[in-house]
Amino acid sequence: MSALAFDTHKAVAALKQAGFEEAQAEAVVTTIGEALGGNVATKADLKELEAALYKQLWLMAVGIVGMTVTLVKLIP
Repeated sequence: MSALAFDTHKAVAALKQAGFEEAQAEAVVTTIGEALGGNVATKADLKELEAALYKQLWLMAVGIVGMTVTLVKLIP
């Protein structure tokens, strides 16, 4: 199963630039998103994912530093 990336903000902006009203552009993009099965990430979804990834990155970094310090103390 392949993932499809669909930037809703960019799509709305492109439709507005082509002459659509804001409400029309949002309706078209919403309809496309629903046609794709609702598996469209919003900006809020991406921000939440980014925050979770940074949290995991920091936890891994702390763990690596802790393991390194422990190994340095154990090696004579």
